[in-house]
Amino acid sequence: MKGKKAPVVPWSKELFVLDPSPIVETVERLNRKGGREVVARCPDENDAKAASEWLLDRLSRLAPETKFETELKAGGGQYVVQLRTL
Repeated sequence: MKGKKAPVVPWSKELFVLDPSPIVETVERLNRKGGREVVARCPDENDAKAASEWLLDRLSRLAPETKFETELKAGGGQYVVQLRTL
């Protein structure tokens, strides 16, 4: 297993996200189990919308066979971006 590296889809540096989840692992987990997962926190609604749109665009190419949707939830002075399978 020497030299083995997991695939990585980095979050855009233009987005203002806190605690971003690893995209590839999250997609694999949601494909296996379904449901939803928190993927990022953002300080305001505009940042959360931008992160949501960016993520859905990337996922349409990473996992075209799976349909995803995002949900933004406000709370504690921040917005949480949740990803779920349809």
